[in-house]
Amino acid sequence: MNASSALVVQAAAHLADCHLCPFRCGKRRTQAAGVCRVGVTSFVASEMLHHGEEEILRPAHAIFFSGCTAKCSFCTAARFAFRPTYGVPVTAEMLAQRIVQRQAEGARSVCFIGGDPAPHIPFIVETLTLLGNRRTIPAVFNSNFYLTAAALDLLDGVIDIYLPDLKFGPAVGRAGCSEAIGAMPDYWAVVTGCIDRVLAQGRQVIVRHLLMPGHFECCTAPVLHWLAERPALEVSLLTQYLAPSHLRGPLAGSLARVEIEQAQTLAAKLGLRLVR
Repeated sequence: MNASSALVVQAAAHLADCHLCPFRCGKRRTQAAGVCRVGVTSFVASEMLHHGEEEILRPAHAIFFSGCTAKCSFCTAARFAFRPTYGVPVTAEMLAQRIVQRQAEGARSVCFIGGDPAPHIPFIVETLTLLGNRRTIPAVFNSNFYLTAAALDLLDGVIDIYLPDLKFGPAVGRAGCSEAIGAMPDYWAVVTGCIDRVLAQGRQVIVRHLLMPGHFECCTAPVLHWLAERPALEVSLLTQYLAPSHLRGPLAGSLARVEIEQAQTLAAKLGLRLVR
C-alpha cells in the first residue's frame, strides 16, 4: 500500500470512530448521531464557480458540504449546515470529475466549505487522492477550524491553503461568545492552536474574521491583536454580517458603519496583512 492509499484508509477510519473535532463522537457517527450528524455519505448542498471569495482564490470552485460541528445562532446557511442530508449524495469519483470540469471552466482554486467541511475530511482526502495530478489548482480548506490534531494530520500534504474562521474572542468568566452563540466549548484554545499548527507547517493561511454587531470588545479586538502577533498570517475582515429573521437580541441588528470603521482602524494600526 502506497502512502496515498494508506492516508485514505486512515481517514476512512473516522467514518466508524470519529475524532475529527473536539466533540470526539466516536462510534456514534455510524448512526449519524454525533454533534454534526453527518453519516458515512457526504452530501453537497451546492457547488459553483464562486466570484465572492478572496481575490487570490477567485473564481473559486466552491463546494458547500451539508452538516456542521457548530450551532451558531446567526447562521445564514442553516438550511444545509443543520441538515446533513440536504442536497445531493456524492461519491469521490463524481466530485473529482466535477473539479476537473470546473478547472477547465476557469476555476483558480477548489474550496471545500460548509456548513463545515470537517466531518467530510475522509471524503475530501479520498477525492484529492483520486484526482492526483489531474488537479492543477490549489485545494483550499475553509473551516471553523474547530479541529483535532488527527484532523490536521490527515489534511497535511493534501491541502494547499487554509482559510480558517476566527469568529469569537477568548472566554471571559464562565462562558464566552463561542459557547453561548456557537455551542463550541474551549473554542479559543482549540482554534488558535490549530491555526498556529498549520502556520508552523509553512502553509499559506488566510484567517477570516466576521465582524458581528456589538462584539468589538469581546471578539474583534482580541482576535485582531492575536493575529497581529503572527505577521505571516493574511487576514480577511468580513463585513457582510446578515442576521436571520428568527434571531432576537443584539445579534438581530445590522452591523453599523462605525463598527466596520473601528475594526479597520485597529487592523491598520496593528499592521495586519489584509486581503480582499
